[in-house]
Amino acid sequence: MEIAVSVLILAIAIFLVVKGGNVFVSSSSSLAKRLHIPEIAFGATFVSLATTLGELLISIFSSVDKTTDLAVGNAVGSAICNISLICGIGFLFMQSKLNKSGALKYYLLIFVCIFITICGFFYQIYVWQAIVLLVVTIFFFVFNYIDAKLYYKTNKKEEDENQKPLWLVIILFLLGACALGGGAYLLVDKVEFLAKAIGVNEQFIGLTIIAIGTSLPELTTMLTAIKKNVPDLAIGNIIGANILNFTLVLAIPRLIAYNEGMPISKETAFISLPLCLILTLILVIPILAKRKTYRWQGIVFLCIYGVYLIYLISNAIFKFL
Repeated sequence: MEIAVSVLILAIAIFLVVKGGNVFVSSSSSLAKRLHIPEIAFGATFVSLATTLGELLISIFSSVDKTTDLAVGNAVGSAICNISLICGIGFLFMQSKLNKSGALKYYLLIFVCIFITICGFFYQIYVWQAIVLLVVTIFFFVFNYIDAKLYYKTNKKEEDENQKPLWLVIILFLLGACALGGGAYLLVDKVEFLAKAIGVNEQFIGLTIIAIGTSLPELTTMLTAIKKNVPDLAIGNIIGANILNFTLVLAIPRLIAYNEGMPISKETAFISLPLCLILTLILVIPILAKRKTYRWQGIVFLCIYGVYLIYLISNAIFKFL
């Protein structure tokens, strides 16, 4: 009975993280405009962080709770899910040419994936490596700002005439923040309990249930992009989210767990991380070479994710038995 209740609370926690993150980001954007914070500066930094807020908070809480396995599984699992499941779905229904801006982001993603994969060979993320990841994060935000500024000069945005009242924006901001923080805390707490109850490690749950749950904002963005035929929006979101998954989402928890360390399991080091690198190359190389996405990429991504899930689940069942 206690396990059933914990599963229910886990589902509620994932909903709070996803919905709270969406409300928090949209209300923050409105609040920034009302407070006359330059929209370009806000968009180039905070909006890039939007769809990874859930992963970041979950990793921070797991680090404070000394369950760093969950932090690693959460970051790696979300990155794999973003490409294989979400891009897989998107590329089946949307093949389009992309614009020529922002190519540096693709190279940055490849670099980060290679760097984290090398970290995996040492079964640990060290403090100096976390500092390097933070430096990459800062560089990513600076590049976003410059790229957005150049885009803004040629694409002026009209003011929204249907703005919500300020009091409503503030309430939504506070509610979104509470839902996001509370959901992340509940999620980490219940994952730790369920992992101990059924004899499965936190990394497995992070790589599967939490990875899919916290990737729902990216899925929503992809489905919207399919409907409106705006591939740059969806793919840019995936690229940015994965860069932050491997930089900010891993670096901050590692520095918080300064004395505890952040170990990487052999399974993650030799299967999940190399798989993520392979998926990244399959995603990025055709885009850099032809500025296009292809349906075959979507098919390959979905097949790989299906096999990967079967492996994780069967491996967990085998260990359980």
